[in-house]
Formats: sequence, structure tokens, C-alpha cells
Amino acid sequence: MQVFNKERALELVDGDEGLLEILIESFMTENKFERSELDALVSAGKLSEAAGYVHATKGAARQLCMEKLQESGQRLEDVLRGKTQGDVMALSDRMFEDYEEAMKVIL
Repeated sequence: MQVFNKERALELVDGDEGLLEILIESFMTENKFERSELDALVSAGKLSEAAGYVHATKGAARQLCMEKLQESGQRLEDVLRGKTQGDVMALSDRMFEDYEEAMKVIL
């Protein structure tokens, strides 16, 4: 599993590197994924909202073929939505690590 599968991402935009750059720029500027925001939602028991917050980043990661971030986001979202059981804090840690790694790779 890759942090960023650029070859696959290029396939999804028919090889248009300019479009891929626009999508990456949009991800970096418009998709703010902050630990404090997620922690506040979870602490307040707003698990549905927390799942939605995770879902937005996971979905953007999927569109850009950020495989590790997409997978960790899916696992966390599933727990927040009650589809599976798991440690929310540990899964949050993993997703934030994957998010930071993806941001470094795409820069």
C-alpha cells in the first residue's frame, strides 16, 4: 500500500498532470484535517459528525489515490459509525500519522 499512488491518480485524470496538480493543491488548502476538531467532536459524543469529518478527508484521499490515508480513514469512520469495534484514539492516531505522511509526500 502506497502513501500516494501517483501513477493511479494520473490514470484517474486521463494523464492530465495539470489537473492532478490542481486537485492536490485543493486537497492541501481546502481539506483541513485537524486533530483538535476531531477530538472535540468525539469528546462531545458527536460521533456521527466526527464520522462525517473523517469521511470528507478519506474521500478526498481516495480520489487522489492516497492509499494509506484512505484505508486508515475508512477504519476510523467504520468505528465512529458503529459498523465495527475498535479503539477510536488509536485509529485517530494512525489516520493523523497517515495524513501527515501524505502531506509530506505530495508537497
